[in-house]
Amino acid sequence: MKETIKAFCHVCPAHCARQFELEDGKIVSVDRDTESGFPSEWCSFTRARIIPEVNQHPDRLKYPLLRVGEKGEGKWKRISCDDALDLMAEKLSMYKEQFGAESFAFALGEPKGMETAYAHRFASYFGTPNVATPGNY
Repeated sequence: MKETIKAFCHVCPAHCARQFELEDGKIVSVDRDTESGFPSEWCSFTRARIIPEVNQHPDRLKYPLLRVGEKGEGKWKRISCDDALDLMAEKLSMYKEQFGAESFAFALGEPKGMETAYAHRFASYFGTPNVATPGNY
């Protein structure tokens, strides 16, 4: 089944208006949405054209993995999201207790949405003022 959905591209911070063509639920093409009234020309459109390839790439992670072999062996097992979150919480708590909250820094790439606010909120709750972004937002 083919369908068209309109959304914003999050490949870069410009968040241009895009039209996504889907076939059987998979993105097959991306085009500018010139009818939305939102900007669609702010970034290099070349970036948005890679979305179908990236989205369906065979090496794309689709679920959490836990290393079961030695580092570098490439041995992994699939785990649930709940197990992954529990494991991260356990490790973060252990290191926080051992080194202190202010020894942590949270670093983000180029912010593309609410992730900066979420990172600051998480860092504040964790107990560290150390949040770094390219623009230090």
